[in-house]
Amino acid sequence: MFADRNEAGKLLSEKLADLKGENCLVLAIPRGGVVIGNQIALSLGCKLDVVISKKINPPNHPEYAIGAIMPDGTVHWNQDMSQYLEHAYFVNEINEKKNEAQRQLEQFRGNSRYDLKDKTVILTDDGIATGATVFVILKWLAKNNPKKIVVASPVIPASTYEQLKKTSDKVIALLLPTEFYAVSEFYKKFDQVSEKEVESILKNFR
Repeated sequence: MFADRNEAGKLLSEKLADLKGENCLVLAIPRGGVVIGNQIALSLGCKLDVVISKKINPPNHPEYAIGAIMPDGTVHWNQDMSQYLEHAYFVNEINEKKNEAQRQLEQFRGNSRYDLKDKTVILTDDGIATGATVFVILKWLAKNNPKKIVVASPVIPASTYEQLKKTSDKVIALLLPTEFYAVSEFYKKFDQVSEKEVESILKNFR
């Protein structure tokens, strides 16, 4: 169990020490992932940026992700959704989540332009559950020609870890539990990270 996100980020950065000196960029998933990414970027002496994806949820289940979407419309589904996509709920849910991702991208970055060519991208969050938000980012990253993609997170369920290994060059985790209920159970302190804190961290890398 980690004391908090800062401790987890420092411990995780030790596992990434071999990347020091490479042309790295840390892409963190707001909001908790930015605290983790801050520690990694400071340790490796590289830039920190954010990448936004939003979970797509079924009716009445706001915590359960059946997929995720990027601001540019890139989508990943955890299951076959083809027969449901024309239903009014999902048309609305997809549009809402895409707009929400665009709004947050504009807030934290100001634009949607990324220069990832020939960079080692370290994608990080404070924990990965089903992986929907990460898998859609990996799909989007593949279109942006990075040199290498490393997924790094303090805790990833063992089953998700095996899936991530198939879609990235390397996956680094400190904990790989076989039983997993929520990311918060692996932290003593897991306070909500404010948008103001995210903006404050990112300001140090601009």
